[in-house]
Amino acid sequence: MQTDNAKWNKTSVINKVEVTEKNNRMKSIYNSLKAILLVFVVAYVVSACRRTHSDGSMDSRRMAYAALDDSIMAQSPHVRDMIYRGMDGAPDSMTYYEYYVRMGKYFCLSETPDSLVPYINGTIRFAARQPVSPRRNSLLAFAYNCQAANYHNFHKKPGDVIDLYRKAYDLSLSSETKDQTPQVCANLGDAYLFKNSLPEAAAWYRRALFLVDSLRLPEKENITLYLGLATIYLHLDDFDSSLKYYRQSEKYFGDMSLAMQSYFLNNYGNYYYYAKDYKASLEKFLELKALLENNNKLNTFDMHLCKLNLADVYLNLDDVAMSEKYLNEVDSVFSVTGDTEAAHYVNTIRIGQAVRRGDMNRVAGILASEKQIDNISFNIRNIRDVYLRKYYVAKGDYRSAYENLKANVAMNDSMEHNRQGMRASEIMERFSRDTLQLHHSVTMEHKNAEIQSTYTLAAVIAGTLTTLCLLLAVGVLYSRKRYLQGKMRIMQLRLDGARNRVSPHFVFNVLNNNMLKNGGGDNSELMMLTKLIRANLDMTCRQTVTLGEELDFVRRYVDIERKISDGVFEYHEEVAADIDKDAVMIPPMFVQILVENAIVHGLKNSGGDKFIRVAVTRTGGVLHIVVRDNGKGFDITSAGNRRTGLSIISQTIAIINERNKSKMRFSLSNVQDDSGKVKGCEAKIDIPENIKFMS
Repeated sequence: MQTDNAKWNKTSVINKVEVTEKNNRMKSIYNSLKAILLVFVVAYVVSACRRTHSDGSMDSRRMAYAALDDSIMAQSPHVRDMIYRGMDGAPDSMTYYEYYVRMGKYFCLSETPDSLVPYINGTIRFAARQPVSPRRNSLLAFAYNCQAANYHNFHKKPGDVIDLYRKAYDLSLSSETKDQTPQVCANLGDAYLFKNSLPEAAAWYRRALFLVDSLRLPEKENITLYLGLATIYLHLDDFDSSLKYYRQSEKYFGDMSLAMQSYFLNNYGNYYYYAKDYKASLEKFLELKALLENNNKLNTFDMHLCKLNLADVYLNLDDVAMSEKYLNEVDSVFSVTGDTEAAHYVNTIRIGQAVRRGDMNRVAGILASEKQIDNISFNIRNIRDVYLRKYYVAKGDYRSAYENLKANVAMNDSMEHNRQGMRASEIMERFSRDTLQLHHSVTMEHKNAEIQSTYTLAAVIAGTLTTLCLLLAVGVLYSRKRYLQGKMRIMQLRLDGARNRVSPHFVFNVLNNNMLKNGGGDNSELMMLTKLIRANLDMTCRQTVTLGEELDFVRRYVDIERKISDGVFEYHEEVAADIDKDAVMIPPMFVQILVENAIVHGLKNSGGDKFIRVAVTRTGGVLHIVVRDNGKGFDITSAGNRRTGLSIISQTIAIINERNKSKMRFSLSNVQDDSGKVKGCEAKIDIPENIKFMS
């Protein structure tokens, strides 16, 4: 029962300098705006008219194509005539092929999908001869995506599928249709899911979510992404997470196209199947069948797949007659499509039916007639193994049943490694440079476009305006500028902070230490790491956390560091009795960064008894957090080489302090004995109780 989208389905000085430089830049921008603002308002009015004239044609063209694409997805009976009329009335070759390629998309979703080939190949040849432009890139990305979808739907050329989707993705980023890029990412996720590459699949779905946010797309654009993530978690046997995403998607069922509704119900039925709730699974597949019947989609791939799934569900409900009825209706369809996995699944259900009827000769005949197939998905192999073991037990061949079970356990063990890789990749990919930089770049592009538009408008129009309008406009623009730049600074800081959390080097050290020490035996460190990663993922996107949550995370981190450090160190934690750890809010990861800095740069390679103390006190309405170690201290001469974590703390404090009268303070100093010898380092953060954190 396939579930993929196949429809197979130190420092204060530095802080002050940074703030001063930023304020100087703001004043410079303010003065520049005052100089040009005399003409700005008139410029805006005039250029607004010009924009309507120049861009209106592109907007109307894209709206027309969007409506046409919706009709194609719905397989409207008049859609082919719409496409032909568009081709006949095309004012130029580019427009002609924009309609021409959509005929390929129409056939991709029809009963004769191979008919798309000339339309897709012709479009690709035409686009290859055109100069590079956003519009040309949109056309070519559309063609590659359709070609990949055709291969993907029928399990053909799996290597080419990923290559074609990657081409479509790269082109979409520099096209007129950037809003289609998240869907291409989702298609890539499905392609990797089909190959049982769960970490890669999750990474592409996560990238799609980033893009939806960056491109400011409507929340309903996340529907397909929620469904993809639900499928991934289903493959991981994480039924709670999978169900969460299915329920998030279900809220938008009425807004889905018919094709998306079919996909949703099919995969929702698969969820209950793998959860072994066969009655609930049957309800979903029957709901899907009724939906297709009501929309006259009787001889479609979705209907054939639905009946195939119904055959398997009825078999698990011990209704062999109904199982045979539905399988007989679609057996011939899948036998002529060339879809080897579908044919394998049909035979799997036939084996189960024969075992239930006691016809062992029938099973032997099926097995003897099958050719060796290598590229079968994990879940399909699992279903086959279940029925095969019943067959071996029924004929008394317990050795074969044992060998099958042993091989299945080994396969599931490999899947468990895949699950571990998936969980590790969640933090590695989430905070990887390319994805985060993509998010940053797209957002910056929007901001720069707004700023550039302002200067362009001011440069082309001359006029006069009253003093009142001038002062009003200056105030509005200055305020808008400060807001945008503040948001961009916060965004960059969050990107840097994300890369600083739970260091990849730390993750790899834990993994290497576990493998060298245990050789695959005790996995306690890996379990500790998994819990740490999960806690980190929960805290990452939050502006504040409770003191209790932060200290709990630090304790988990220290537990792992003590196991892999080059020497033993003690960790002490002291919280004043008048402090409610669950009520006090602080920026996330502040204490963890200071503790990590103390371990890596203070205690590492130092001798003797080593310790780290975290003390939290409150005086005069100010919370004091002190992290102290007895290591080698820090080198003041190299203070300019700021470590990333400390820099993040300093910059975060600077930004928060700009919006507050009461100021946060951060200091870092060496601890010395009476003779002046360094005997450790102390980091201190002071947080006023009435401080407001930026949202």
